[in-house]
Amino acid sequence: MVAPTGRARAMPVLVWAAVGALALAAVLCLTTLVGSAASADALSTAELEVLASAAGSAAPAFGLVGAVWLGFAACFVALGSRPARAFTLVGAALGLCALVSGLLVVPLAAAALLTVGAAVVLVVVPDARAWFTGPYARPLRGPVSVLLVRTCSLGAAIAWIAGTVVLGVVGLVAMAGGLVTASRGGDSELGTALGGLLGVIGGFALIAALFLAGLAAVQLWVFSALARRAPRSPRSARVVATLLAGLAGLGALVTWDRWTPFGLAVAAVLIGALWLPDDARRHFGDAPLPAVARLLERVRAIGGSPRTPAWSGAATAPPAGRDTTLDWPPEPDETWSQAPSSSGSACALCGTPVPPGSSFCGNCGTRV
Repeated sequence: MVAPTGRARAMPVLVWAAVGALALAAVLCLTTLVGSAASADALSTAELEVLASAAGSAAPAFGLVGAVWLGFAACFVALGSRPARAFTLVGAALGLCALVSGLLVVPLAAAALLTVGAAVVLVVVPDARAWFTGPYARPLRGPVSVLLVRTCSLGAAIAWIAGTVVLGVVGLVAMAGGLVTASRGGDSELGTALGGLLGVIGGFALIAALFLAGLAAVQLWVFSALARRAPRSPRSARVVATLLAGLAGLGALVTWDRWTPFGLAVAAVLIGALWLPDDARRHFGDAPLPAVARLLERVRAIGGSPRTPAWSGAATAPPAGRDTTLDWPPEPDETWSQAPSSSGSACALCGTPVPPGSSFCGNCGTRV
């Protein structure tokens, strides 16, 4: 048996457990999706209606989104990606909300609980938190919270585009059928009425397709505009994204059914991601909120410091004759072996205060 090397050897055990939980949750979502497609042909109409009344109608959509979401999260958590940790936390919150609302069938409920467990480990356990700030962590290329909103905007745009295509095809087919029916049954009142009805249905479908196409265009613009940096301010995109999320939450509140808590949770996550986190506020040119900073400090204080700070202190040379490919992770650059700062300072990239004895910024992961 070959011993694990490099990243796999340095990864904490609880991070391995979280990655396994996310992978298992993705498999459960995928089996739900496959099972829903396979059972649709074998069940009668009455049985399908019973499944739909028991929240089975939402299983394929949740299964598809959950399999993709959790699969990517598992892969990138293993690579030390902080956005993947944020996506895991958001997925856990939304999954728990859907579970409480009664929207999930049994496999999806198990997947939601596994995701909650993985999120707790990645956010609370000190060794797991250190995995995302050490030398094996992936570098950040933008604010994590803004990346979350951009991903949701892209997903919504894809959904609106798919709806536009479906409604466009339905509208064109209905209008063509109405013209053919009216032309062949011109001497019959029934044929004329049926042709007129198909024409009206096709017209409404085409109008709805145009409306969805407009929503898709707006979501694609938000996805692109949120990536801008100064001096091209993305403040307008933040306002538009907030309005869209607010309208979605208002629609969920007006309908007031079992989907209402889930819709409100999605809207709250998107709006909060744009206005509350420090990285998002810096991205838009706003000052951080003191209350959020105090909350983050309390979260970081849970559990104390990591037990084995492999990359938080001065590195020592490996003993002579030892195989460094097995026992020692590769140095990211030539400055890693320098001793950590003994006096408090601030990160040169994001300005976050760095406590004494730290070699990396706790906010963006940059070496200090």
